[in-house]
Amino acid sequence: MTGRIARHEGLRIPVGDETVSATRYEPVDEAGPSPALLNYVPYPQQDSITYGGYDPLNRYLAARGYEVVAADMVGTGGSTGFIDEPFTRREGREPAAIVDWLADRPWTTGKVGMFGKSYGGITALDAAAQRPDALEAIVPIHTPFEGVRNAYTYGGLFELLTIGMDWLTLMQALDAKPPSDPSGDPASLDAWLRRLDRLDDRDPWLFQFLDAGPDGEYWADKTIPVERIDVPVLAVDGWRDPYTEDTLRYVDRIDAPTRVLLGPWRHRMPHRGRESAVDFRRQVADWFDRFLRGADTGVLDHPPYRVWTEREGGGTRAGVWRGLDAWPTIDDAGADRIEYALSPDGLAADGDDDSTATARGLSEPAAFACEPDPTVGLASIEPYGAATAPPLTNDDDARTLAFDTEPLARPVEITGTGEVELRVESPVPDPVVAVRLVDVDPAGRGRMVTHGAVRGAFRDGLGSRDPLPTNEATTLAVALEPTSHLFEAGHRIRVAIGTALFPEVAAIPGPDGPSLGEPLTVRSSPAAPSRLRLPGRRHAEGDPNFADAIRMAGPDEERTSARAERATGSAEWETSRAHVSGRVRATKSGEKRVDLPHGAFVAESTHEATVDEDDPASIAARNAHRLTVENDLGTFHVDATSRISPSECLVRTTVAHEGTTLYEGEWIR
Repeated sequence: MTGRIARHEGLRIPVGDETVSATRYEPVDEAGPSPALLNYVPYPQQDSITYGGYDPLNRYLAARGYEVVAADMVGTGGSTGFIDEPFTRREGREPAAIVDWLADRPWTTGKVGMFGKSYGGITALDAAAQRPDALEAIVPIHTPFEGVRNAYTYGGLFELLTIGMDWLTLMQALDAKPPSDPSGDPASLDAWLRRLDRLDDRDPWLFQFLDAGPDGEYWADKTIPVERIDVPVLAVDGWRDPYTEDTLRYVDRIDAPTRVLLGPWRHRMPHRGRESAVDFRRQVADWFDRFLRGADTGVLDHPPYRVWTEREGGGTRAGVWRGLDAWPTIDDAGADRIEYALSPDGLAADGDDDSTATARGLSEPAAFACEPDPTVGLASIEPYGAATAPPLTNDDDARTLAFDTEPLARPVEITGTGEVELRVESPVPDPVVAVRLVDVDPAGRGRMVTHGAVRGAFRDGLGSRDPLPTNEATTLAVALEPTSHLFEAGHRIRVAIGTALFPEVAAIPGPDGPSLGEPLTVRSSPAAPSRLRLPGRRHAEGDPNFADAIRMAGPDEERTSARAERATGSAEWETSRAHVSGRVRATKSGEKRVDLPHGAFVAESTHEATVDEDDPASIAARNAHRLTVENDLGTFHVDATSRISPSECLVRTTVAHEGTTLYEGEWIR
């Protein structure tokens, strides 16, 4: 196989009353028809997908003998139509119809697979739940399956940084973006002009999400019925991605062959990971070879869960790949568990521990004051899109209620989904409780291992709004994000309890919003301890030899490069604190350029969040995203800006061509 590829742009696919714009990667050296793979996303395939970040995966799969089709979702890119609300079930019906269409093409074998990251994973899951006859397997990457999770955490907090600031501003800009190649796909120009005419007819998605809240009726038709999926699923996520818990939840509901790959990654492709880049493209191709070609690639011989266990404090290349039969939780009967009680002397271990932590038991009731500080999180959060080294959490830790073990005499491992169970006394019915689990090295430097946050009213889940009884001790469990991490001998385990994770999540005050700015009391006693509960174990050896360690190869670049050859870019993450006013600021900025055969595409963005340490209600975000499109028609600029605060939200979009304004819209709430 030489792996030569022919690119066919301007492909039009009928979907109901609309037509979808797509690009086809043809494996020209294949004798006869080939299986087809579909990537269905709202990110324009004329530039970002077929020449940007997805192109290395698309080309690799085509070089492995697949017909790869990258298609614009109906209502986006060069496709016709309009999206009033995202994440409805039409996003499964549409790709299911394309799967059927692809199966009928003379250049395919009639067997189709789907793959995609984030929104591309959502459409793959949703299409599979429609059960089109020709769909044989899917690979969703970094993917939620409940629409509400594209706006709110499972604890009921608004996803300020990733969604409110970053993603919604991007989608606002893409809504108004002209086609990059109108000459190659003339229908895309008309589709864009019709879309501009309709932008004023609906509320911005930001307003829709904030108006709905975490438990509004708006989300009722926006959950994928993943229990209907009956095709094999290779599910992929990472410890630094927002959707690892989502991945574990949907896999647990699927009655079909599944395999799960969980690495140290952010919201990016695993063959481009910072801590551990792997041969992910080969694994995807092997998955499809097994189920679309019937080849014995051994993919089902892998353990059900392959996970990366971090070492040396986390966030480095130190770690080990391991194979697990199941994903551990604290509720698993017979599973290894570790518990530490919160005591006046720190974290008191539950017994089998030869460190001095056992000597610091909880002998009598204790009460601890947790003072609110809305700036906590600034020294802990790792934004996706900017591959920074894990920050030192010490400033955040000093502003919270923190409990440490003594230096560990032997390593302690957490692998699974843990929680911090607190006895909380609150003067308000809906406080925010945020917890960080921190690895403190022998030099005293802290790095966040995992975290969680919950509104008191949603302590039993998003389906149960129940205000917290005021001024009486109530049990509240804060679920921690799934992870696998080894606290090395000589390190300390720290639990830090606060009321914020700025700017990752936000407690937006309002009639149905949380109560802010009030101190909490955490109580702990021998009869009812507040405690850290982890699935994991204490290792006897100082340098454990993991019996379940597995080999994971590095990126396969034999056929095509793992990097997008036409795309360049950079991202920056800056934080600051004004020591007089107490205002903190987090700024994420980035630039991406894609050099196209038919012109150029440039995206520039700046996102800034601020909050004052003495006023949680001062939280605000300002966002700007500019898209520049250069093509045969000249130069277009799309400017999307937004401002988010408890008192006012503003969204503004303008489109200009060669200095002349074509569209201008503004919405204020």
